[in-house]
Amino acid sequence: MNDFRLPLGDWAEALVQFITDVFHPVFDVLRAIFGGFYEAVDWALVTPPFWVIIVGVVALGYWARGWIFALGTAVGLTIIVGVNQWDAAMDTLALVLTAAIIAIVVSVPLGILAARSRVASSIMKPVLDFMQTMPAFVYLIPALILFRVGVVPGIVATIIFAMAPGVRMTELGIRGVDKEVVEAGHAFGASPRRILRQIQLPLAAPTIMAGVNQVIMLSLSMVVIAGMVGAGGLGGVIVQALSRIDVGLGFEAGLAVVVLAIVLDRLTATLGTGRVRVGARATARVRASAPASTVKKLLVAAGVVVSVAVLAFTAFAVSTGDSSATAGPANGDKKDLTIAVFNGWPEGEAASYLWKGVLEKKGYNVTLEYADAGTVFAGVSTNDYDLVLDGWLPTTHEAYMTQYGDSLVDLGAWNDDAANTIAVNADAPIDSLDELAANADLFDNRLVGIEPGAGLTDATENAVIPGYGLEKMDFVTSSTPAMLSELKAALAADENIAVTLWMPHWAYDEFDIKNLKDPQGALGTKETIHSLASTSFEKDFPALAGWISDFRMDSTMLYSLENVMFNGSTESDDYAPIVQKWMTENTKYVAGLTG
Repeated sequence: MNDFRLPLGDWAEALVQFITDVFHPVFDVLRAIFGGFYEAVDWALVTPPFWVIIVGVVALGYWARGWIFALGTAVGLTIIVGVNQWDAAMDTLALVLTAAIIAIVVSVPLGILAARSRVASSIMKPVLDFMQTMPAFVYLIPALILFRVGVVPGIVATIIFAMAPGVRMTELGIRGVDKEVVEAGHAFGASPRRILRQIQLPLAAPTIMAGVNQVIMLSLSMVVIAGMVGAGGLGGVIVQALSRIDVGLGFEAGLAVVVLAIVLDRLTATLGTGRVRVGARATARVRASAPASTVKKLLVAAGVVVSVAVLAFTAFAVSTGDSSATAGPANGDKKDLTIAVFNGWPEGEAASYLWKGVLEKKGYNVTLEYADAGTVFAGVSTNDYDLVLDGWLPTTHEAYMTQYGDSLVDLGAWNDDAANTIAVNADAPIDSLDELAANADLFDNRLVGIEPGAGLTDATENAVIPGYGLEKMDFVTSSTPAMLSELKAALAADENIAVTLWMPHWAYDEFDIKNLKDPQGALGTKETIHSLASTSFEKDFPALAGWISDFRMDSTMLYSLENVMFNGSTESDDYAPIVQKWMTENTKYVAGLTG
């Protein structure tokens, strides 16, 4: 077989690195602009009471489509409030609106240019094909590098993914205008700009608005992917539900996405067809003195002005009345703290919720941000996250420490019982990895793994499989939630199963499983779980840095916390009250964390 490999990936990496080095200040400015735009929209949506937003959207729905749609909108938005997803939904709506507005502002002029220039159209078409067919996940990699973690890379990836329909539909709409109408404009001496403004754009408006509708829908489809890079919102909630295998939470967040999608789709579709419902008497009175186009513009402008005024006034009143917020910690530390949490890593999630509960009683404002491991390490290294409590050393996160270690501060280990394992059902007929190859058929010739990029996956592929002659087994990698779901299903069906796992993990208390012995030490020795912080952490949080450095939690104590969080029966998806109850039952230990 030919060993030659075209180094396209190396060229792409070199190009991104060159762009990062040369245009770093430009991307910092864009990050500030996009982030500031998002924060402004999010502030306008989150700050007012939920009923103010609902009333405004319902009124817009009634104006656009009538009372049936308005009633359905009211019911849908009320359901979002009822399942406690309102803030997440508004965060998602802010991201969608921000990305869609920017995408439309860029795509419509490009569509106009493509419609007026065959050369421009020919150049844009392959670029747009590339943008639409490239998997959206791929956009996140350079977006993370160029714009760092958080909501901005999610916005950028969404813009790139969603803007193609805006360009195509704008070009299609303008090219579809009757040529005789355009020629008539030329005959009357109208300039090309005036023809575009007063003939082509008005006649192409339905098609252009159909493109706008598609831009918004594609933007909304990106919320889950954006949630994987710390953008939060409903995407973050869905990613959390996936990592916990929480069907209820996932359904609630998914239903909220559906409600937003229906409302946005129907509203923009109505604007695209021009069938906006307006009171007959009001329209008749105005039509007597103004053209129909003027009436429509005046009504739209009035609605926008009134809506913005109501939102701004309410937001200002609420923010002013909240001036007596809880004071920060009286120890010299900053008040606002962001702790990053790995998706699907229960020990880190448990420790993070514990510290959130402890610190909020002392006046800190603690935010937990969920993201994948690579995103978290990148975010801590750039000071976008302050702290992560789940660094596995020296093996599991070795690659990340090699890449980002110089930009991190290791505050020490808080648990030294961590270990990577291969686990099987407790009644499996084998007890050691060196027996697995001979009995592979009993396990359906499968070894079920977790994420492809995990350190445990790397150790399994490069040490366990060749070391124990397991090459004939199918090593299935997907995600931690998928592995746990497969484990649960196999045990329920009384089937043998082998999975990659690690300790400490709540699965050992939830399921009847055992670890296979590793006589070759292919999975390495026990590891330690470390607290890793940003380079500014000790300066910004001197007292907390000391507490975290002294933090210790053995596996027995950790299991007791994980059990009440992940295995306890509760109707709530909020871990905060569960952790608070655990803290009251372990007051001596909790007091010692900051004592």
